[in-house]
Amino acid sequence: MQGKRNHFTGYYMNHPRRDTVTLSIIIPAYNEEDAIAGIIERCLHERENIVRETPVEEVEIIVVNDGSHDKTAEIAGQFKEISLISYAKNRGYGAAIKTGFERARGTIVSFLDADGTCDPRFFSALCNKLLEEEADIVIGSRMTPESKMPKIRRIGNLLYATLINLLGKASITDSASGMRVIKKSSLKKLYPLPDGLHFTPAMSCRAVLDEGITIAEVPIAYQERKGESKLNIFQDGIRFLKTIIDIALIYEPLRFFGGLGLLLLLTAVGYGFYPLFYYMGFKVIPDYMIYRLITIATLVFTSFTMFTIGIISEQISDFIMNRKRARGALSRLIYFFFSQKKLIIAGPAVALSGVVINYNTIVQYFSMGEIHVHWVYIVTGAFLFLTGVQALALGILERILRTLKETNVLQGK
Repeated sequence: MQGKRNHFTGYYMNHPRRDTVTLSIIIPAYNEEDAIAGIIERCLHERENIVRETPVEEVEIIVVNDGSHDKTAEIAGQFKEISLISYAKNRGYGAAIKTGFERARGTIVSFLDADGTCDPRFFSALCNKLLEEEADIVIGSRMTPESKMPKIRRIGNLLYATLINLLGKASITDSASGMRVIKKSSLKKLYPLPDGLHFTPAMSCRAVLDEGITIAEVPIAYQERKGESKLNIFQDGIRFLKTIIDIALIYEPLRFFGGLGLLLLLTAVGYGFYPLFYYMGFKVIPDYMIYRLITIATLVFTSFTMFTIGIISEQISDFIMNRKRARGALSRLIYFFFSQKKLIIAGPAVALSGVVINYNTIVQYFSMGEIHVHWVYIVTGAFLFLTGVQALALGILERILRTLKETNVLQGK
């Protein structure tokens, strides 16, 4: 077998001793009586090509009948060359795929939608990409010019992929593809994953956000489906979005909240140019600017809050998962200004400055029961005091988390 295919010489040189490379194709099916026979026949036909064109030496096909109440199970059961698993009740698209993964014998596992939209002939290209690049997962991207995907779903996939790419460090084009191959040994890196239709965007997001997972794509053809789609554009679209955000909050909270905080901060700076230039020119802040200054103070304080949530969430995530991460430019910048020592020192100082600015305000209130200072002192002082207290709180929380982490290390956990 060492000389099976010349274009895989590098693969065999790097892996001189290896087990048989087996591909397991999982086909989750729920009420697909119109399409199930066709997709099984195409997969069976493609086995020979996969073995001839890739290092794969054996292909198994597993159909998971996910509680269908039509003839899906009956039709699939007529094919003796496949394995058929049937649920009495519908458990969900993701649950069916995970069941197939558990039963799979393959060193490479894959799945393919039963509706006939994706072509099994692309499994060869996907497997080659996986093995050549030693990737953990390869997605079949349906976002090609020739794709027959409905426009509304194409737009949705584009939006989800863009969001995932912004949160991560990848450039995938299809976050919800129902055709992909995965190293079976890499499944533990991807789990846990949901049971429903949002299984695929969750997997994509999980792979993109974890620097320990290598992800790649191969363009594939996409045809119109046979039978009625199970996807609800609005409900499942919201579920997809929620899944992406939830995973981002777990694995990259600082990138998520830090980006939002930076946007709010830049908005505040832009909004503050006019009152700043006015004060530099006339040495006074007119009363009509009170709403603008309150808005600026609110934006800055909210921005600070976003940075705080991001830092604490990231440190909690790293602590629980016991991991060290390589930080990007934005994260390094945020941690530079929001380091524990700086916050514990600067927090009380900033809060105190807010009190000092309002010394006359405090004296007037307690001596006369009235206040005659300009409102700008009160707004500025309140903003500085609240910001200082929050900075001190963040510094203390960072110190607690660092102490807990060091204690765990000392205890060998």
